[in-house]
Amino acid sequence: MPLIPTGPLSLFYQEIGAGEPVLWLPGLGADHTAWGPQIAALKDHFRCFAIDNRDCGRSGRATDGYGIRDMAADTIGLMDGLGQASAHIVGWSMGGAIAQEMALGWPDRVLSLCLVATYDEGDPRSGDRFALAAEIRRSLGFEAYLRFAHLSIYTHRAYQRPGLIANARRRAMEYPYQQTVDDYERQAWATTHHHTRDRLHRIGCPTLVLAGEEDVLTPVDSVLPPHGCGNPECDPGGVPRGGPRPAVGTA
Repeated sequence: MPLIPTGPLSLFYQEIGAGEPVLWLPGLGADHTAWGPQIAALKDHFRCFAIDNRDCGRSGRATDGYGIRDMAADTIGLMDGLGQASAHIVGWSMGGAIAQEMALGWPDRVLSLCLVATYDEGDPRSGDRFALAAEIRRSLGFEAYLRFAHLSIYTHRAYQRPGLIANARRRAMEYPYQQTVDDYERQAWATTHHHTRDRLHRIGCPTLVLAGEEDVLTPVDSVLPPHGCGNPECDPGGVPRGGPRPAVGTA
């Protein structure tokens, strides 16, 4: 599971499976392991590349601020290093924002998009939430931050499953490559300053948009603008009783 130089820094990735290539892009503060259940289910059909975005996991850390397009360029650099001319792109939340910028800036590299619990522009509510999360992390520590973050990541039903939340918290506490507060704040800034609403109509590849009815972080009505994405090959699909995290139901 190597690192690949992508320009200003290097990205870590995990490769598993065989078939057409699929890149799996995680959300804010998450690493490649967020896609574990999905990749386990699809590895017999696709060649899966799950990555750590910059400022997370085992990927390189930035020294200055950046935007979502910079993160898209990182991913294109990773594809160059892997010798992948094109791939299907699956992005969750911030990863979906990165996927949008990839399809807009490098359309020949993107075979299709699957955008999970994502958005086309940042909003003040998310900005306040992320700022408070960073403040809690700085003042009360990592465990308190996790307790706050999990309230938005996991649904009411998830909290009813014995051991689910406690196990998730334990795994996060034991993770050896924890994101620092500075790393988190740089990613959060990029996330809240993302804006593609006036450019979505330029995305021409087949696109599936998934949203969860109980998603607190990215409510269904914020996933696409009222007029839709403008792409005739864009299929918006709702996921009943779903939360934002791909692994939300995994114990």
